[in-house]
Amino acid sequence: MHLHILGICGTFMGGIAAIARQAGHRVTGCDANVYPPMSTQLEAQGIELIEGFSPEQISLKPDLFIIGNVVSRGNPLMEAILDQGLPYQSGPQWLGEQVLQGKHVLAVAGTHGKTTTTAMLTWILQANGLEPGYLIGGVPNNFDVSARLGQKTGDQTDAPHYFVIEADEYDTAFFDKRSKFVHYRPRTAILNNLEFDHADIFADITAIETQFHHLVRTVPSAGRLIVNGAEQSLERVVQRGYWSSLERFALPEQSIKTQEWSLIDTAKDGFKVIYQGQEVAEVCWDEDASVTGRHNQLNALAAI
Repeated sequence: MHLHILGICGTFMGGIAAIARQAGHRVTGCDANVYPPMSTQLEAQGIELIEGFSPEQISLKPDLFIIGNVVSRGNPLMEAILDQGLPYQSGPQWLGEQVLQGKHVLAVAGTHGKTTTTAMLTWILQANGLEPGYLIGGVPNNFDVSARLGQKTGDQTDAPHYFVIEADEYDTAFFDKRSKFVHYRPRTAILNNLEFDHADIFADITAIETQFHHLVRTVPSAGRLIVNGAEQSLERVVQRGYWSSLERFALPEQSIKTQEWSLIDTAKDGFKVIYQGQEVAEVCWDEDASVTGRHNQLNALAAI
């Protein structure tokens, strides 16, 4: 299948392009600003990039146009797609239906820390030989690309296929104003934090909490929520209802409710991992790691 991606040089859409190419599709794309590092990463994977949104790109005759949320009405290529009745879909919807379906999706949501926590979680799975797929909003230090398809672990037909995704609460596309993450249907969801953000699309924090609860509604009863127990906003979200198991993480002095996961400081921002009151592991950062501070300790605890 030939996919043509509008807004391909954003970190999210560029990740979708890379995954589609790895899945064997022909991928082309366009954007208003085609420049490194995303342009070089995409071109290295055999993806043809076009500067701008000229309606002449219709002549490429792709099977499907994938629309990034940078595209709005009035965009000349989008107007041509609409006028000619050509098939189009949002990036998150395509990803959810064509890539994530049937996989154990681990989604990392939060106002901040998503990229870091997603990268940590992906590396934990990789270091344990699980070969996860992933889509991260940046190129993590331990991997060469920002996204990959991944593979099943082991030879069994029912072996899990893990996919870790940075789950953004921003809206999906000009024709789909739901948050991106409602398309991912995770089995495991980390709710890292929730503060007021994206004032261009959300009226207040309650509107964002509603979107987070939409994500909670998609987690199956056999799944799990991992929730920052120090966040009043997230507590309001889960109090609206949840249908899976739930575990909280927080510092003992910060937690609103009893938390399963906590930490005790050690040297150089390292920490002991405490689970249900018992020490179960210790984290010692690599000397070259630039992940200092309490917020990164909590990011790591969420990933663990």
